[in-house]
Parts: sequence; C-alpha cells; structure tokens
Amino acid sequence: NKSQKEEDSKVILAMLWSGQVNESIAYLQTNIIGKNELKIAFRNLWKNKTYLFINLIGLSVAFGISTLLFLTAYDLLTFDQFHEQNGPVYRVYQKINEAQGEQYGNSMPLPMRGALKAEFPEVKLAVRVLDGGVQILKEDKLINEGITFTDSDFFQVFGYKLLKGNSTTALKELSNVVVREDVAKNLFGEQDPMGKTITVSHGDKQQYYIVSGILEKGPDNTSIDHEMLVRIENVGEYNNNKDRWDANQHTLYIKLDEKTTATAFEKRLKSFTAKYYKGNIAQLKKEGAKPDDRGEVISTRIMGLSESHFDTKVGGRNQAINKVYPYTLLIVGIIILLIAAINFINLSIAKSFGRAKEVGMRKALGAFKTQIMGQFWGEAFLICIAAFGAGILIAYLLIPQYNAIFRTTLSLQMLKTPVLLAAIFLCFAFITLIAGGYPALAVTRFNTVEVLKGKVKVSGSSGGIRNSLIIFQFTMSVLLIACTLIVWTQIKYLRSKPLGFNATQVYSIPIGNEIAGKRLLQHFRNRLSNQPRFLSMTGSDVNLGRGLDGSFSKSVLGFEHNGKSIQTNMRTADYEFVKTLDLKLIDGRDFSEAYATDTTGAVVINETMAKQLGVKDPIGVTLNTDNKHKVIGVVKDFHFESLHRQIEAVTFFMNGFSINYIFVKIAPDHVDETIALLKKTYNEVAPKSEFQGSFLDENTNNQYKKEERLSQIFFSAATLAIILSCLGLFAIAIMVISQRTKEIGVRKVLGASVVSITTLLSVDFLKMVGVAIIIASPVAWWLMDQWLADFAYRTEIQWWIFIATALLSVAIAFLTVSFQAIRAALTNPTKSLRSE
Repeated sequence: NKSQKEEDSKVILAMLWSGQVNESIAYLQTNIIGKNELKIAFRNLWKNKTYLFINLIGLSVAFGISTLLFLTAYDLLTFDQFHEQNGPVYRVYQKINEAQGEQYGNSMPLPMRGALKAEFPEVKLAVRVLDGGVQILKEDKLINEGITFTDSDFFQVFGYKLLKGNSTTALKELSNVVVREDVAKNLFGEQDPMGKTITVSHGDKQQYYIVSGILEKGPDNTSIDHEMLVRIENVGEYNNNKDRWDANQHTLYIKLDEKTTATAFEKRLKSFTAKYYKGNIAQLKKEGAKPDDRGEVISTRIMGLSESHFDTKVGGRNQAINKVYPYTLLIVGIIILLIAAINFINLSIAKSFGRAKEVGMRKALGAFKTQIMGQFWGEAFLICIAAFGAGILIAYLLIPQYNAIFRTTLSLQMLKTPVLLAAIFLCFAFITLIAGGYPALAVTRFNTVEVLKGKVKVSGSSGGIRNSLIIFQFTMSVLLIACTLIVWTQIKYLRSKPLGFNATQVYSIPIGNEIAGKRLLQHFRNRLSNQPRFLSMTGSDVNLGRGLDGSFSKSVLGFEHNGKSIQTNMRTADYEFVKTLDLKLIDGRDFSEAYATDTTGAVVINETMAKQLGVKDPIGVTLNTDNKHKVIGVVKDFHFESLHRQIEAVTFFMNGFSINYIFVKIAPDHVDETIALLKKTYNEVAPKSEFQGSFLDENTNNQYKKEERLSQIFFSAATLAIILSCLGLFAIAIMVISQRTKEIGVRKVLGASVVSITTLLSVDFLKMVGVAIIIASPVAWWLMDQWLADFAYRTEIQWWIFIATALLSVAIAFLTVSFQAIRAALTNPTKSLRSE
C-alpha cells in the first residue's frame, strides 16, 4: 500500500545517505523484492491453470497413495518390535538335517525351559506360550475368547504392561487369570474386575479362574496378542508331558543377559542338543542324515522375535510373510512418487522456455541468478506444499477403505513416530529440491542476448533428459502391469488346481467349545442322515483351508519304524471321512463302524506316508506309535495344506485329538435351505455359540488372501502409474506439438493427410514407450520368478503376458498422444502459419 511504500523509500534513502549501500540492497531484496516475487509466483501459477492442475492432481494423489503404502510397509517392518524395547527377545527353534532334506521345528518340549535356565546362567528369562480357545460363561451366554497358557514371568519378557495388578505376582497362582482390558469390559462392564471369578467352558468341562490383572491392549502389529493369560500348568496334558522330550507342543521365548550374543549362545547350545537328543541324532545318522555346515544333525537355535515374522521356513506365530512384501510396498510407493515428480520436472522445464523472455528481461535489469532460481523454486515449493497437504487429506479419507480392502489397521497417528516423520520430511524435501530446483537451475543458464532476440529453443540436452524421464515413467508402468498380470495368473492357478478332494459340495462347521465334538457329530447324524439332501458327514480336528473362525493348527508325530525315523502329520478323522471328501482310496478301506477296533487301533495314510514306510503293501503294517496302530487304508495324495507347501505325509487316527470340525457333503440343489437346516440343528445343542459354517472351496481360497492383496496393490499401483504417466505425456505432447505448429501448417499446405501428421507427431513418443517395454520386460520376469519360488506349486511365466503388456502400454500411450496430435492436424493451416 501507499504508506508502506513511502516507509520503505525513507528507510532505503536513509541507508544510502549514510553510506550503507550493502545494507540498503539487503533491505530491498528482503522487504520489497521478496513480496513482489511472491505475487509473481501466484500470478504465474494462476495464469497457467492447466500446468497447475496437472501438477497438483499428480503430486497430491502420489503423496496420498504413497503415504498409505509407506505406513503399511512401516507397520510390517516394525512387527513385534514393541516387545523388544528393553532388549531382544529370542524364539527357540530347531533345524533337523534329515536325509531327505532340512526340516524346521517351532514347537518345543515342556521340560526344555527348565533345562535351559538350569544349565545356562546367561538365560535370564524363559517363557512358554501355548494358544487355545475357550468359551466364557456369562449369564446365559457363552462368549468365545482366546486363551494363552504361559509362565509367571510373561510380563518380564514381553512389552505389555498391566493396567491393574502386579506384573510379578499376577500369574503366581494356578487359579489366576489376566484379562485384556477390552475383554474385561465386555465381561464386567464398568465394574472393577479384580478378584472376580470367570467360568471357562471347554467342551463338557468347566474351570474357574480369579482375575488378578488387567492387560493393556497392545499394538496391532504383534503376534504376541492375548485375550486371557493363565498358567501353562492348566493345560490338560501337562502332567503327562512335563518330563517328555518327544512331545513338542508350545513355543519357547528367552531373554539373554546383556553380555551374551545370539551367535555365542547358539554355539553353547550344541552340547545341550547332543545331550537331550542323543537318540534322535543317532537314529537320523543311521538313516543317512549328514551334519550341516555347523557339524550338527539336530541343532537348537534362536531367532529374534521381530525377525521370525519374516522367516517363511521357521515361521511366525501368525503366518509368516516374506520380507519382500513390505519392501515391495516401499518400492511401489517410491515409483509412484517418482512418476509424479518426473511429470513435475518435465512440465517445469517445458514451461520455463515459455518464460524465457521474462528471465532475459530480469537478468538484463540486474537480477541475480539466486533471485531467478528462488523465483522458480518458490513456485515449485508452493505447488509441493499444497499437493502435500492435499495428499495427507486424501490418505485420511482413503484409510477406512484401504484398511478394509487390505486388512490393515493403519491410522494417521502413526505419522507421529520420529522415523516416519523424518522419512516424510526427507521425501518432501527431495521432491521439492529436485522437481523445483533443476528447472530453476536450467533457466538461469539462458543467454540474455539470445533470449531477448527470441532465439531460445529447447536444447538437445534438455530434450534428452525429458525423453529419459518419460522412458523411466513408462518403464515403471510396464513393470507394474506385467507384475500384476503374473500375480493374477498365479492366483488363478492356485484356485483352479485340483486339490484331490471335493471342495465345492462339502460344508465345514466349526464346533466351538460349548459341546464336545463327538457328541455334536452324533447329534447331526441322528437328525440328518436319513434326509437325501445330506449325502454323508464326518469329523476332524483341523479344518481344510481357513474357515470363518480363522483357526489353523498342525501336529507332527515322530516315531521309529523298522529302524527308520518316521515323521507324519497327525490328524483326526471319523467314519465316512474318505467318502465325504471324495478322496481316492487306492488300497484298503475307510474307517467303518463294522470294525470295533478302528476307533482305537486303525489308521488311514496317504501315498507319501506309504512311501516313507518303505514297504510294497502297507495294508496291515503296524506303526510303532503309543497304541500300535495298524494301517487299514491308503488314499491318493491330496493338498491338505496350501499350495505354498509340497504334499507331506499324513496319518488319520480316530482316537487322535478331539473333533473340532464337522464336514457335511450336501446335494447341489436347494443349498440355502440345506445350510439353514444345518444351522438350526447346530443351535439345538449349542444355542450359546456362533454358527460359523463355510464351504471348503471358500476356505481354500482364503489361504491366498496375502497374494490377493499383493495383486490388488500391484493393480492399483499400475493403474495409478499409467494415469500419472499419461497425464504427464499428454501435457508434454501439448507443449511439443505447440512448438511445431508452423511445421504442421506447412505440411498441410503441401498436402499431408491427417493420418500422416498424426503418425509423425506420435511416433517419437511411441519409440520411447518401446524402449521402456524392452527395459521393463526382463526385469519383471526376474522379479516375479523370484516371487513364484515361494510356491511349491506355481504357474509358468507365459510369453503372452509381455505381449499383452506391450500392446496395452502402446495403445494407452498412442491414445494419449494422438488425441492432441489429431487436434493439431485438423487445425486450419492459416491459423498454424500465423501462430508465430
């Protein structure tokens, strides 16, 4: 305003009068030139609305989506680190070097904890953890909850705190129970739960616990998460197995003193393993097992808790994931940011040549290079800061849908963590400096005289940089498209591969804890077996695939047979198991009520188990198990686990574990009415429990949710990368074609057709897309071949995937460029020739 100008003038004149020339120049630059530059920046941005719109949309979307991807990656990479704030926590596991190959054991025997603490003073703490499920009796309802059997020093090992109770004495008594805060509120409302009694129902048995502590709810990215904690001595088989080294059933975690490293401790474990597994080692050597690189046939080892989540061999308590997965999210997020930044750089460089006369005039009037750079960089900074704010808003709005689709529990509160704040700041600074700084540096190199004569044009180096950046954009886009198609073909292969059992007509019903499995199965048979819509039914201890209850377990039985060590998956099965699942019986028979001894002394095995026994005719062979079971049938191998794993030996017992699932084979017609009848029959004897039935084909598909999420991420990233690349390509095409306006007019006057002009203008861009395809295709093949190696059963990478990717990329690029090219070719040549 007028008064401010007068004040500024007086200050500058006073400084000049007193000889303070440098001070007057500094005041001028700070208080007057700075304000003008800000006004010029806003004017220029508003004048070039298309440029502003493309950059704002591209950068804000890129910032928003990348924020979500970075948060997901951070959530995965910090998995279980919550428990290692006061020093590392180690998980104990074993590597068994059998003659057939390496095996890894996660479950440990009950006496190992006491032996480690007694023989190794460096073991400060050791905790056994065994998960289970129970139902809590509340008034007239049963509430399903998880229960964890553990030791009294649980809270000294893991990172949880008690909101109420004493962490050193909360699990002192066998009757104590520590309840998580949300479970306590569900059970007792606003009442103080301390000292209250909880009635726990497990099958037909009831147990009573007294609340001695309230557990805080930990973070979602942990595998050590429990609704209720009780002492491990409450496990039903504890007294029978407490001294047995051949009964592995729980996970063992330890803490070492500060002076002992994991490597040093593992070396000391060599003598420990040789002492307690002497017989097993001798037997394995007899069968041809060779020592590993450490000289051990069986080695007891330790692994950091957070590290075990990413070890697919040893595995976490929840399903382990490959560490490639979070790093893939990081890379995809960086790719999206780079594509948006490249658009910004290309458009900034292209627009800078349109402002060449402005730069020349300012330089002629005495502007410094730093001032011109500051002007252009300031405009870039304004766009970046606006895009960053819009990106955070986009991330905030998309988080609920993102969490639902990808089964995450993200929150923008995670941005408060110092590591993420630093990463986001560096990312923002990098994009602002590169995307704004490089074009600003380029314009300062303009020759003032040439600029004012109107002779400035795009240099060869600038064009080369622009083309290189476009090639990079489309290389990333092609890479993501190819990866998406390969992941999609693998998922399709997993879903369509024959599993060796009937997954479409068999309905799986989790029994729950309200009633014993045998009793419920008999009730189903009494009520439904005489109806034609129910073809057969059976029971098992383990589901096939992942049902609605989310439960998964695995039991391995080891024994000697004819001087040979045998390992087999152990599963419970009831009558009509083979018939219900449509398994192919290649020898012998199924369990039958006609043979009374089947319930206690018979087993059915698969082909792999028969080969392990090493006999021509396995029927009638007696296995050297506790009760000397006899083989009565052999079924063709089928996939009772996911296709990540090879088919292993499996043995079905009638007197193994309790029945936890009922499988019902139903007729294909009137399915809804049939399921309604199953639910009604279930509720007759378990009215307090939730009915969680599902078809086996749904369960088997649920095993590949991780791959589906990866496919969705690739597809979303590829779509976004293509859109951003095309957005930038479209803007560059507009600017390049506008520089050739007179050329187009001359060609039209000389008789060139619309098709020939369109082809001429498009071919240079399509060449760049072709180069991107050549670069991206082998990289995509190598990356996805590494990813597919994680599957025991995998599809081959087909040639047509790369052809389809190439055609799709070329078609998208051509449509993007040709729209503007056709528009230019249709322009009246009279206008074109007047354009300059």
